[in-house]
Amino acid sequence: MPNNNPITILFSFIGVLFILLALLNKQLLRWIGLKPMSEVFTNPKFQRSARTTEKLVQLFWAVFGAGFLVQGIGTQFLSSKLTYIVSIIVLGLIGLIILAMFIVVFANWKAE
Repeated sequence: MPNNNPITILFSFIGVLFILLALLNKQLLRWIGLKPMSEVFTNPKFQRSARTTEKLVQLFWAVFGAGFLVQGIGTQFLSSKLTYIVSIIVLGLIGLIILAMFIVVFANWKAE
């Protein structure tokens, strides 16, 4: 029996929004009137670091959205234990992505 409570629908909606944010990140920045950081820096090393960080941020938003989709839609198709395990894996991936962003930024600060 499908579970159509408002929280499930909200989590699914938020997950789709975050995945769209990941896919349309640069277009949304330009629409707001901001430049991506890789275009703001003039130093090639900082540009490369900013590009890497931007790609990691896109991956972060996509994985974050997938986590919300698992919480929203996954409860209808997966058991609660499997949903929990997938959610923990997604949380671990998000932590690794954030750690990688810090490593990229601090590596370039130390190199300068």
